[in-house]
Amino acid sequence: MHFPLSPNEAERLTALQKLEILDTPSSPAIDRICRIAQRLFDVPMVHVTLADTHRYFFKARFGGSPATEIPRDHAFCNYTILHDEVFVVPDAWADSTFGNNPHVVGPPFIRFYAGAPLTIRPGIRLGAFCISDVRPREFSQYQTTLLRGLGRLVVDEIWLHHLDVSGHVETQFHTSGTTDQSLDFETWILPTSAQIRAARGLLNWSIRELAEAAEISPASVKRMEISGELSVRRTSVDAVVRAFGQHGVQFTREPDGTVGVARKSPLGAVRIPEDTDYPF
Repeated sequence: MHFPLSPNEAERLTALQKLEILDTPSSPAIDRICRIAQRLFDVPMVHVTLADTHRYFFKARFGGSPATEIPRDHAFCNYTILHDEVFVVPDAWADSTFGNNPHVVGPPFIRFYAGAPLTIRPGIRLGAFCISDVRPREFSQYQTTLLRGLGRLVVDEIWLHHLDVSGHVETQFHTSGTTDQSLDFETWILPTSAQIRAARGLLNWSIRELAEAAEISPASVKRMEISGELSVRRTSVDAVVRAFGQHGVQFTREPDGTVGVARKSPLGAVRIPEDTDYPF
């Protein structure tokens, strides 16, 4: 093999297989995200790649090769999935790692690349949402944030796919013979819409303020609070729970099923009836 591997490559591959998304047809929703990226960044090539053992499967592809997969050797995305941050190569010709890459000196003649890792759990990156161009480019912090956000939308669609094929949300992703708990998705407790609205009230946050703290779109927050679309937006809900936790608010669920919201203070939890109608 001629490409770098993450330390948890075995766990990453197990998670990818469990999602049952390799070699599946194109997704209209993911294709729409790719078209948005193509126009937003004005690039000729946009791809959603999934890193299998020796190949990258294209879940979506706009521009470049019409192939449905490529060998992992020499793929830029090998470096994207090593880290949580967006990976950018402003000019491949001037980069010592990629200057002689066959995808640079030959078709599709990539000069610029930017890829956001498709992260489903901490350290578990399935592949990349990436854009590329045949000319060198600078990539601003604002553009980096936009690309990362679009990548998260792709991850949401991957979870939706898994929900469709599995029929349930509480997926059992235990890996045999490993002590790595990052893949233990068996018992993921969803906060309710009422809990999220109540938590916002405790912090006196607007929908936009919560969206900014969680680094998701305000529309995603509205869907969680109004239509209860929690079970199919796992990464977004994770981000919301994490944002509240960082500001001293946590969700609770009693053995009798009562749900609530608790500040990390001596006051304890606030009980939230399921039918509570919040004005905020």
